[in-house]
Amino acid sequence: MILSCRSALYQNAPVNIQEQILSLQAGLRRLVTGHRALRRVAGEISASQWLPRSAWEAWQLERVRQLASHAARQVPYYRELFGRLEIDPGRWRSLEDLRQLPVLTKPEVIEAGTAMLAQDAPWLRFKGSTSGTTGRAMPGWRDRTSIAFEQAFVDRQAAWAGYRPGDRRAWLRGDPIIPRRQGSGPLWRINRHDNMLMLSSYHLNRANGRAYLEALADFDPVMLQAYPSSVSYLARLLEDQDEVYRGRALKGIVTSSETLNPDDRRIISERFGCPVFDWYGAFERVAAIGTCEHGNYHVQEDYGLVEFEDNGDGTANLIGTGFGNRCMPLLRYRADDMVVPADPDYQCPCGRSFRVVERVLGRIDDAIRTPDGTHVVMLDWIFSGLPGLIEAQVVQERLDYVRIRIVAGPDFTARTGQVLLTRAQERLGREVRIELERVPGIERTRNGKFRQIVSHLKMEAQRTESPWQV
Repeated sequence: MILSCRSALYQNAPVNIQEQILSLQAGLRRLVTGHRALRRVAGEISASQWLPRSAWEAWQLERVRQLASHAARQVPYYRELFGRLEIDPGRWRSLEDLRQLPVLTKPEVIEAGTAMLAQDAPWLRFKGSTSGTTGRAMPGWRDRTSIAFEQAFVDRQAAWAGYRPGDRRAWLRGDPIIPRRQGSGPLWRINRHDNMLMLSSYHLNRANGRAYLEALADFDPVMLQAYPSSVSYLARLLEDQDEVYRGRALKGIVTSSETLNPDDRRIISERFGCPVFDWYGAFERVAAIGTCEHGNYHVQEDYGLVEFEDNGDGTANLIGTGFGNRCMPLLRYRADDMVVPADPDYQCPCGRSFRVVERVLGRIDDAIRTPDGTHVVMLDWIFSGLPGLIEAQVVQERLDYVRIRIVAGPDFTARTGQVLLTRAQERLGREVRIELERVPGIERTRNGKFRQIVSHLKMEAQRTESPWQV
């Protein structure tokens, strides 16, 4: 897209034009969102979050029946499945009846293709996909109503963190808002449409970390949304200098997309002087988990029906049925992530009756470190949309050397490989030598998890060195 941050127009534009493009992008995103649906869902979940525990089964059962009945009528995959198993969701009388359906897996969704798409889906719909680095890329369809549904829950999490529409906020995530070749000058831009300071997580390193902290404090946001690895990097800079963040307005930090470990949460909260609210979501839109004011992870019962599949070791896989996407409904879908469930009888002091999990295990990726001290995470974009790429894993051998292990199908060409190398070089910088290595398969961890990034740098050195000393 011509207005994408990755487009040549944006990357080569002066700063004021880049900021205008960011504001225009934000306005277009708002237009895409179904505002009537957003207001309706926001009103519903503002009330439903306070439902008593005794009310949840009836509340969820009604939505499960409606969703499954719609799927049985309009989605070819489910029409065949319900017919073959002789299941009538209209007859379901408890949530246990949903278990008449088998668990749905990612390979099955990929194999079904457009048979997962509702035949009455609006003509205006949007297709996305997973990166393909944990297997073949999985497609997903959204319409404006499902986008609005998701936004309502994101907005509610922001409200739990003390944010109100119109407040100043800051963004330290994966958007390539600064050209990778830029090494000096402000490494952030202002999106005036959203009253938001957007900082480049790609450029954060030991030489400029203090400038990031100064920019944040000067803008003085009420909320900061960030990757855990990026904001913990800044927090450890403050810890290293025995300082605290000097901004006055910050009420909460909302992290997402990576696993937030307890030690990072503690240091971030101490050094920034506010609570950390962690958010778990998934591309498949089948489950959401958010942190309340008391620091507890709550399963969003009004977002979807989540089952815990016990692994026998204190952890559980998530099996979710999301309520918000009738365009491509997924019933009893096994997500890639795991949680540590809390005592089912635990009642959170916040007063919400949502179930609580002790931890979201989620992604277990390492980070890539570059010679200039930058920590690089979330490399999904460099693999996106590459034909013939089945799996890929980034392996760091040295600070200046990275291998990208790829499992390639017949459609993977030399041209595709060159595109991948170019993207990786843009992301990691010219100081890092990058090589492609074709492999027949990529091993999983003991728990069957796929690691997109593997670092062979000495972990003890990473823990003990002070990365902000220039």
